[in-house]
Amino acid sequence: MENGKTVLFAFEEAIGFMCGTVVLDKDGISALAVAAEMAAHLAGKGMTLATQLEEIYNTYGYHTSCNSYFICHHQPTIESLFHSIRNMNGPGGYPTTCGPYSIKYTRDLTTGYDNQQPDNKAILPTSKSSQMITFTFENGCVATLRTSGTEPKIKYYTEFCADPSKGLGKEAVKAELDKMVACIIDSFLQPEKYNLIARTE
Repeated sequence: MENGKTVLFAFEEAIGFMCGTVVLDKDGISALAVAAEMAAHLAGKGMTLATQLEEIYNTYGYHTSCNSYFICHHQPTIESLFHSIRNMNGPGGYPTTCGPYSIKYTRDLTTGYDNQQPDNKAILPTSKSSQMITFTFENGCVATLRTSGTEPKIKYYTEFCADPSKGLGKEAVKAELDKMVACIIDSFLQPEKYNLIARTE
């Protein structure tokens, strides 16, 4: 805003929304008001929020996400795990595949590496005090592995927005992401090797 930009919408993975600039933070009340306004607008066109969402899916592809974590109380183990990922293809060699899935870009906000940028330097803020690596796969899936700043957790966030031209339905998109998450856990996090504790519901 200080640079003359207009903020339309911002959100956090853990379900927090900022709609516009009336409230400059996640705010459930203003988000509810905007959702109600949208529902009323759609109702006037004989539509519902659900039917509008299907229209968006049909235009841009189905989108799904899968997020969870493992618990690890031993900091040296966490450092060893991420060191292993960063050197999976030899010293300084980030992985180029995960199971059968090819990786297009890797961004490491701990080291400042980002091979999507011309100079391989991340443009997002970096921090050597926490671990955070994001992989963008050739099929469009994005997966982020990071440590928590407040809890002994290694978190993973994955999302997959399918190419609408490929005609993948909702269940097929979810099944594909589920397979990718299993590969990421087995190949990168390796919970048995590192004695990670799985999340319990």
